[in-house]
Amino acid sequence: MDRSLHTAEDGPFDATRRPDGARQTGQHDRSGSASPADHRVRVVLKSMLEIDLISRLMNAHRSPLASTSGTAGAAAVSNPMVIDTAQVQALVDVSLNGEAQSARELVSGLRDRGASLESIYLDLITPAARHIGAMWEADTCDFVQVTLALLRIQQVMYDLSPDFIRDGAEPSSRRALIVPAPGSHHTLGAAMVADFFRHDGWDVLSSHEFSRADVLRALRQEWFDVVAVSISAPNQLASTGALISDIRKLSSNKGILVMVGGPLAQSVPDLATRVGADCVSLDAKQAVDVAGRAVPARRTSVAN
Repeated sequence: MDRSLHTAEDGPFDATRRPDGARQTGQHDRSGSASPADHRVRVVLKSMLEIDLISRLMNAHRSPLASTSGTAGAAAVSNPMVIDTAQVQALVDVSLNGEAQSARELVSGLRDRGASLESIYLDLITPAARHIGAMWEADTCDFVQVTLALLRIQQVMYDLSPDFIRDGAEPSSRRALIVPAPGSHHTLGAAMVADFFRHDGWDVLSSHEFSRADVLRALRQEWFDVVAVSISAPNQLASTGALISDIRKLSSNKGILVMVGGPLAQSVPDLATRVGADCVSLDAKQAVDVAGRAVPARRTSVAN
């Protein structure tokens, strides 16, 4: 997998350090007519209500998948399995077919066979989501099918999230704000990046419901070392560029590291330059690695 870093400028990023009196907060988790046209409208509205319901349920309840244990757990440590394209396609198929439980069982089986959580995130969920997005671009799936499929995949990721975060690094005082680009319908990428930052010990504020005003308000009122924006479509370039410009003007940390990523990072090599970011990452692990080099861990608590 290509995880090379693309930066807007050559050389390392020099992040401004948090002043001694900067504010530190706790972790937040904030993601009748018979005509064909009228029939289509009713179908879409019904599906969008289903989308909203699924999203609310995901936010209200994140039930973890059963962890590997016993002999299966020992095998996972000594002989980790490699996830292949057939397993990625299997997740795509069950997600598009509305088989949420089958998706859970697929992932649970991979864990029992030794797949690490990081591999499931990066080598299964990420390419499955990209494949579904490519099907939308090729017009082989409509918006509703794609959105529901990605929500089912995102629910699987939420099930894994508690174990993934618990098995990570000790908490530090580094803070990150992670959001999808304004107007995004698909938020799985930002949610995955948020999990990887938490796994690395970062204090993360992230929400798919944040408006542009919410993002800027948070950056004015609280200290963040990093802000990461996930961009999923070309029509978000202008609004993301404007948002990043305002972030630099209004953030309480004038040296904040601004990162971008998401599906568009795969097809727009100069994405960071086009929106005024410091760097672009191609996956969640790379985003954490880059941020970690720019902002060394600070394990001493900072008083409010």
